[in-house]
Amino acid sequence: MDNNKRQSGAYKAKEVYLLSGLIVCGKCPKKIGTPYSMMGNIKFSGSNKLKYVTYRCGNRDRTKEWNNPEIRREYIESYIISQLQEKTFNEEAIPLLAKQLNDYHNSKQSNVKGKRERLAKSLEGIERQITNIVNAIASGTFNIALSSKIWELKQQKLQLGQKLLEAKGVTEKAAITEDTLRQLLF
Repeated sequence: MDNNKRQSGAYKAKEVYLLSGLIVCGKCPKKIGTPYSMMGNIKFSGSNKLKYVTYRCGNRDRTKEWNNPEIRREYIESYIISQLQEKTFNEEAIPLLAKQLNDYHNSKQSNVKGKRERLAKSLEGIERQITNIVNAIASGTFNIALSSKIWELKQQKLQLGQKLLEAKGVTEKAAITEDTLRQLLF
């Protein structure tokens, strides 16, 4: 949601811009110190009003100091896709991609395991508190505060039990093998 807040124009765009905000202007660093993002733009040209979909510097309209050229969407997106295929989706990159995907998956699984352990410990603590209150009531100590506290603890126990069931429902998935990755990519 935070990323979408910054890119409010994406909701109004009538075209899909794969690289909007991901590529930066090559002339900005020389002039102003920090590069501005390139963003999608549509313009119509000629007597037939042909539509040209381009990327242009986000600083271009604001400053009007320099006239850096716009880049046609077809050219830059096809170049980026070809570079991805050449450098990322090739046979030499498969072992590295498989390792990175498995490392990411393992980190997510360890987070889920830690969450399960924390929930189980919290549930044990609440059950211990309930037992202590029940023992106090059984020994003859009763007041309204104990009754309301036991009701709160039972509500917390129900909520934690539900969360623990949800966390246990997340199953571990098998590691991604290089052969599986080859089948997906090629």
